[in-house]
Amino acid sequence: MSYLAQAIGELKSQIYAYLQQSTNELVRFQVKLDKVDLLAWLKGQSAYPQFYLHFRDEAKALAAMGEVRSFSQLNLAQEFIKESGFPLVGGLQFQGAAQFVLPKILVEQGEKGALVSFFVKDEQSANDTLAHLKTFENLTALSALPKQIPLHTEPRANERTWCDWVNQALVEIKSGELTKIVLANETTFHLKQAINAYDFLAESEQQNQGCYHFLWAEHPHSVFVGSTPERLFAREYNLLLTEALAGTASVSESEEETQSQANWLLNDEKNLKENWLVVEDISQNLRKQVESFDVSNVELKPLRKVQHLIRKIRANLSAHYADVNILKAIHPTAAVSGLPQQQAKMSLSEIETFDRGWYAGTLGVMSDVCSEFCVAIRSAFIEGHRIRVFAGAGIVAGSQPLEEWKEIERKAAGLISLFAEENDNGEKNVGKRV
Repeated sequence: MSYLAQAIGELKSQIYAYLQQSTNELVRFQVKLDKVDLLAWLKGQSAYPQFYLHFRDEAKALAAMGEVRSFSQLNLAQEFIKESGFPLVGGLQFQGAAQFVLPKILVEQGEKGALVSFFVKDEQSANDTLAHLKTFENLTALSALPKQIPLHTEPRANERTWCDWVNQALVEIKSGELTKIVLANETTFHLKQAINAYDFLAESEQQNQGCYHFLWAEHPHSVFVGSTPERLFAREYNLLLTEALAGTASVSESEEETQSQANWLLNDEKNLKENWLVVEDISQNLRKQVESFDVSNVELKPLRKVQHLIRKIRANLSAHYADVNILKAIHPTAAVSGLPQQQAKMSLSEIETFDRGWYAGTLGVMSDVCSEFCVAIRSAFIEGHRIRVFAGAGIVAGSQPLEEWKEIERKAAGLISLFAEENDNGEKNVGKRV
């Protein structure tokens, strides 16, 4: 008998014992396994919602499927974690709508293997788990992502419209209503061949390193995926790590040109100011929850298509900390919304012609001992033959509309380059714009 078959057999015995007790107590059954290809595992499962997070700075990832409990109110989610000791996965949309779930199955994977948790709350969910165990070993092989020319492309803002948006924002900045605003664009690509979200994210993991890689699917028809360089926060007990990631320069095939851009970025007054505004915003919003607050010197965060300025922030939380209070305090940061926050969000609703939804929201895992959330940028919704890609840029005094257009095009290229064919000039062929 294989180790996996033996482990599943032991788990079934525990669940049968639970059923004989005729209890409705919420319990967790756990089993340790060898490492699993989590995306291939999720691809082979049929229960929703589905969640995946590959952490940025550690060799760990988690995948979850199904729903035992769900929470749309942050305080109730925090109370549940405190009372049960069980983790929740999910997050907040850009505008603050919350969705956290206790999954039916949670797989937490590190360098040495995987820990699988099965959550059961009553007879029905116990029988559901027994049914899931029959297909738990199902892995659907990940496939290479086909390159193709989109049939046509629909940007919410073309270059001219984008420049109008930026100029409108600059008027508000000049008037003193805003210090900074982060504008975003949504571009829809219509494809001849449907894209599989799991294959797409697996390819992005290989290409876009140094990022969090995430997937959130409430149903199979629309899957939110992304590869983001930005952490919202990580907490272990009362130690809090967060960061200001803002300020951007290009990366080219020429190492000399990339280094020149890096040197410029590290000394550019506009970008340094934009980054420091995020530091000040986080510091101000956390002031009532921390006992100490340390900010590192500015560094570079290099990626495949762009490079950013980053300042790392380390804080010790006060005795009565709570993850939901941290979320409420710093999401969304000035790196994805603007300053002052409420005025920036109001201006965004007037300028942008789309609902951000999960874009620039936050996704992660929340538990009593440790929690971690990423900022859901560099992201897309995959919907069969259609993919909607998002990218944004921070606008401050001195921003040049055309340069900001070039910046969002470079940022979006991190995902677009995964599926779009190159033309004879080595540029991505995105099809006819409409």
